[in-house]
Order: sequence, then C-alpha cells, then structure tokens
Amino acid sequence: MWIITQALMVLAMGMQLTGCTTVRHQLGRVLISDETEYALGAQLAAHIDTTQTSLDNPNIQRYVERIATPLVELAQVDRPGATYRFTVLDDPTQVNAFAVPGGFLYVYSGLIIAAEDEAELAGVLAHEIGHIVGRHSANQLASQFGIQLLSAIALGEEASKYAVDIAQMTAQLSSARFSRDDERQADRYGLRYVVESGYDPTGLVRFFEKLGALEGGKRTSVETLFSSHPATEERIRDIEARIERSGIATGQRNAQRYMRETAVLRR
Repeated sequence: MWIITQALMVLAMGMQLTGCTTVRHQLGRVLISDETEYALGAQLAAHIDTTQTSLDNPNIQRYVERIATPLVELAQVDRPGATYRFTVLDDPTQVNAFAVPGGFLYVYSGLIIAAEDEAELAGVLAHEIGHIVGRHSANQLASQFGIQLLSAIALGEEASKYAVDIAQMTAQLSSARFSRDDERQADRYGLRYVVESGYDPTGLVRFFEKLGALEGGKRTSVETLFSSHPATEERIRDIEARIERSGIATGQRNAQRYMRETAVLRR
C-alpha cells in the first residue's frame, strides 16, 4: 500500500510538471524497480530461449552485437546502468524484432535477411533499444498483468506455478502493440542513437518503406513487424522531419559488408 501511495504522489506531482507519457514512465519506475525489471526479463528470456531456436551461427551473432554496440553506449546516457543482451532467433519467415524488459532484445533471422545494409538493421535495433530506455515493455506488462504478478515472477518463486503467465507474457511481447506515444518515443531515441553513432538515419525509413511494398503484395509474415510496430505515415513523416531538422541526412550504410557478413543466411 505504501508503494502505491508513493506512486500516486509521484503521479500527482508529475501531472503538474510534464506530459502523460513522462508521467507514465515516472510511475513505472516507482512501481517496477530496475532490479525487478531485470529479474522479470531474465525469467521471460529463459522461457524464450527454451521455446524458440537461436541461430547457430556465432559470426552472425557477433556481427549484430557489433552493430548494436555504439547504439547501446549512447543509450546509457538516457538510462544509465541498463544492460543489454542481443539474441538472433532462427526463423527466416519472421521479419520481426522485439524487446523484453531488462534489456533482452531479440531479432529474427528473417529481418536480417530483409535488411540490405547496416543502417537499416541499426535503425531497427536502435528503435528496440528505445523501448527498453522508455521502459515500454515493462509498463505494458504491468498494465496488463499487474504489479503483484510481475514481482512474483521476478522473485523466481514457484516458477512452475507461473508457467502459463510467463508463456502469455512472452507471446504478448513478441506481438506487442505499443501506444502511439511509446512508438514515437522509441523512434526518437532510436533516431538519435543512429545519428550519433554515424549510421545513415534514413535506414529505418527505408526499411519501413520496403516492408510496406512487400506487405502490399501477398500476405506473408512480413506483416508481423507492422502488427507489433505499425509504421504509420504519421510516424514516418515524424522521423523524416526530425532527420531534416538534425541537418544530418546521410551516414554509413556499409551495404557491401552487410551483404558479405549475412550471406550465409541467404543461401
């Protein structure tokens, strides 16, 4: 009760000072500590690791981590102390990536195949990192399943008792539909990380446009990314406007290296 009372006090104070999105994040930090979020994420990641197939290619895994490294370093400014683990899942039919509370990020091999250069993949990874920085996954699960259940799972007590809940949560994360505010905030974090790391900031826009063209054809799993992160025209225009205001519309794409490093997935 004390925690909830304190949270409501933070919420009331925040409403006088800032917008709804920031208030929600402040409330999330009070209700779910960083330690609880990481412990919860570790439980959910353990379930994902046993129910999905990780790509058996350490070179691809290291390459994805190398692209993500400068993005993570920049994200530390906005959320100091957060740790990140990237895992490539082996499913060439899934064009998707998702973030699990506590900094566990997953990207399907199908998304890596769909991208054509490092800037496109960096844009997607930076967006997912933005969801971790904004605590969006944790807040969404708290809203849907409740703080008490999340805390119980985080403590790791009677894991078998919560097996169904854990399965539902991981399914929710891989196909989560975030609010417009969450998606916009993740875009803005991600765009800044991409620009400051030297990648071409238009990579994410190109990737969305490419998937949009594919989605317009036959129905495939390409739609998975759109169902979880709908690339609306509004979002794309917002990203493009921010790129224009930044004055940095170009950067590294490293297309040849990308195709060489990921060629094994296309064979």
